[in-house]
Amino acid sequence: MPDSQWGILQKVAGAPAWLLYLQLQFSQPSDCKLANANVELTFEKMAPASQEPINLSNLGPVLTEYFGPRGIAGNDLVEPVVLGSTALNAKLKASKRPGSHQDTGTQWSLQAYTWPVEGDNSGLHRRVEWIIKEADSQHQPLLHRGQVRVALVLQHDLDPFFITVRIEGQLHGDRGWFKFPSSMDSSTRTLCVRVSPSAHEQTPLDERARQLNKDMTALLVQSFRPISKLDKGLRPEELKSSCDKATKTAPLANRTTPKESEEYTIGWICALSLEMAAASAMLDEIHETLPTPSNDYNNYTLGKIGSHNIVIACLPIGVYGTTSAATVATQMLATFPSIRFSLMVGIGGGVPSSTADIRLGDVVVSKPNGRLGGVVQYDYGKTVANGIFEQTGALNKPPQALLTTVAKMQAEHMMRGDKIFKYLSQMVTAYPRMQNFTYPGQERDYLFRADYDHEGPNPTCKNCDPAQTVDRKVRMQSTPVVHYGTIASGNQVIKHGQTRDRIAQQQGILCFEMEAAGLMDNFPCLVIRGICDYADSHKNNDWQEYAAATAAAYAKEFISMTPARQVEITPTAVEA
Repeated sequence: MPDSQWGILQKVAGAPAWLLYLQLQFSQPSDCKLANANVELTFEKMAPASQEPINLSNLGPVLTEYFGPRGIAGNDLVEPVVLGSTALNAKLKASKRPGSHQDTGTQWSLQAYTWPVEGDNSGLHRRVEWIIKEADSQHQPLLHRGQVRVALVLQHDLDPFFITVRIEGQLHGDRGWFKFPSSMDSSTRTLCVRVSPSAHEQTPLDERARQLNKDMTALLVQSFRPISKLDKGLRPEELKSSCDKATKTAPLANRTTPKESEEYTIGWICALSLEMAAASAMLDEIHETLPTPSNDYNNYTLGKIGSHNIVIACLPIGVYGTTSAATVATQMLATFPSIRFSLMVGIGGGVPSSTADIRLGDVVVSKPNGRLGGVVQYDYGKTVANGIFEQTGALNKPPQALLTTVAKMQAEHMMRGDKIFKYLSQMVTAYPRMQNFTYPGQERDYLFRADYDHEGPNPTCKNCDPAQTVDRKVRMQSTPVVHYGTIASGNQVIKHGQTRDRIAQQQGILCFEMEAAGLMDNFPCLVIRGICDYADSHKNNDWQEYAAATAAAYAKEFISMTPARQVEITPTAVEA
């Protein structure tokens, strides 16, 4: 669009950048309505003449943290409408999954995500997607004007690049049934254009970039007219006509407003992008981002669960271990000084034993045991007589506020069961693209003998001997089991069954991971891990998404069960 601007980002040492505005235009037959639409933009560097290591001079087009609207939903702006007992409403109710929100899907929503491009080993984010879900016919539509404006800031290296645009969507007829299926030929839904950056434009874009999400969200809201009490009695076609007459200066209603950094009291730290996706999907509401100091390199997702304001941060892509976790935590505490404690939530390698029937997808929660605080650093210690490695020192245990909630949750689960399945169902309903975060199936859960190593280059164990698997009872339910005990943390990945068992037997370890030891002494913390493998040579990625989701679902239940007053009286992490 004409508003787009070439320039530089002074925050990134004057790096060349492009502020790009786009207008998404939709049209639909008079007897149909848009059900959903996915708009994806991929930015790819033109094929280089030779393979060179990536650096600042040849990184190609890279998405920055500045884009918008990031996410907004109609129920942030619209008073809920009670559905009538029509055949359509009956069908909608029948299609809801157990545990889903009562009015999920009735209001429109727009969410934005950025991702790396498949096959790009740099891991840099070059793909952005806006996912639009329209309201049902009884509710205020988002696209009654047929258009939505979005924007982003792209960093580049002055070399030409390609933009590929992909648009997919679904239409529903008057009866609510699917009318026009999408084409199976992806070429009919994509458009590719070549862009040559302006080499001489030095306009600073930082100020506009910082305001981009706020401005684009406001623009979307201005074109939206909340349903009034008078509108509630209108038929859908009359409501649409009423919407078309709306002015662009409609007042906001029940919109989530930005918070001050001092209002956030709980931190949530992840190591992987898929863990952050699962964490963000558990938020009851998502807040706009806040300005951060120039020396804080974290990229936060802000939101709310129950009555608690949450700060989510992820370790830099490709950087793992206790030191990186400590750095992220330190910067988080400096920016959000009112945080009382954090949750370290993600995936880990399980240690099944005769006393702990741990399966893939189960959740392990750190729990103090005797002299141990719930987390041990297995690679920190000294070698004594006979070459035996002896761990030295002990890490702090979680604060009282966390331990009392753990005790209450254990009691609740004994009586009524957990809410993990409920929150997973709500996640998939709200974010249909997260289907790969669902249960892979018990038939894909293999546990091999500790002394039997993986065979062949195939990571899926197709070449491994089934006779070497451990005979275990079939679980009658597919829901994960929560285990409480000691978690081992260190700076190396454990991928050997016998080494796993040798280390675990010394301390009664239930799970291995790589970040928590960097937090425990300086950031009051509870560690929650979803089991994605058995810390042996047979580990693969098949269970990572589901394990991340089960850990995030437990974390949501934990936060929801923690009383607000208990958090208020807990000293801040900076003071602790």
